Amino acid sequence: MNLAQIGGEIHSKRIQAGLLQEHVAKFAGLSRVTINQLENGTLKDLGYTKLKAVMDILGLDMETVQPSGLKSALTVAARSISTSYRDVMTPDMLSMVLRSGQAPEQFQPHLMALLDETPLPVVVKAVAEAATPDVPAKKIMKNLSLWAKQWKVCRTVW
Repeated sequence: MNLAQIGGEIHSKRIQAGLLQEHVAKFAGLSRVTINQLENGTLKDLGYTKLKAVMDILGLDMETVQPSGLKSALTVAARSISTSYRDVMTPDMLSMVLRSGQAPEQFQPHLMALLDETPLPVVVKAVAEAATPDVPAKKIMKNLSLWAKQWKVCRTVW
């Protein structure tokens, strides 16, 4: 598979995940122009580390360009963000909160942990899992961005 074909896979996966080129660029530490050129097949070369960073964000594997082995990102994320708190957020609750954009007060610290500490590939896949035809992944990403600004989270990619 050549770089142009990989770029097409990246484009498809990014759209499916509801991410803008700007999101992928920030998450991977690249420019939006680089992501655009990669997706459009006009990028001549991109180092392994940079390409792997983009693919990791989207849950793609360098060998097969198929989703990586993470089975339920919502489960992983819910367990991870509930570790330090008495109130436990279940995967179904996390999914509902992500879709609604309404963060119950007792779960705001959990959601801050999601935004600040959860690995970005897990967040991206959890968003994709939570998305429905009525609430696409792009809307959920907007919810995350709004929360990040509202709560002034430390991770600057939002």
